[in-house]
Amino acid sequence: MENSQAAECSIPRHGLAIVECCRRPRIRMRHKVPRDPSRIPELMATFHALCKGKRLWPLFIHGDPGVGKSVATYCMTDVLADYIYTDLDELCEALVTRSDKWRHIQDPDKCAILDEIGGRDVVSSVDADAVKKFLDLRENYANRVGIYVSNHSPDAIPELYGHRIASRLLCGTVFHMAGRDQRKS
Repeated sequence: MENSQAAECSIPRHGLAIVECCRRPRIRMRHKVPRDPSRIPELMATFHALCKGKRLWPLFIHGDPGVGKSVATYCMTDVLADYIYTDLDELCEALVTRSDKWRHIQDPDKCAILDEIGGRDVVSSVDADAVKKFLDLRENYANRVGIYVSNHSPDAIPELYGHRIASRLLCGTVFHMAGRDQRKS
């Protein structure tokens, strides 16, 4: 879809644009969970408030496995003009292989989404280094515009990643997604 056909709202402070019309999904779903933003009205309202500068970035989404956190982020990507989506495993691989993915992460015109940061109960030094580098780039180049997704509550993050990383992950808007495991329905 061309920008001339879409009504966009740019945020001068962080250059994030949201497209107000429906877009074709660009991320393939891993599970057959419905991808429907009307199922998450509170989260989408929070997301739009962030894009309009009414809430503080970053957005930290947490909840039990299967409640729909990743699907919710897919719904958000459908209305973003530009974004980069990665999970912790891909991020660690990019760190080890020195991939050019890092160049895209520091792009201030993209919303960076880091999924599965709480997918493990034990965090390796590579995991922690990758998350710290990701957060540093977003803070230094993109005014903290990012969405971080975890199965762990904010209280558990300092123990897993340390207080320094936890402070960066949790310094903005924290959103708890509750519900039952959608994969079992």
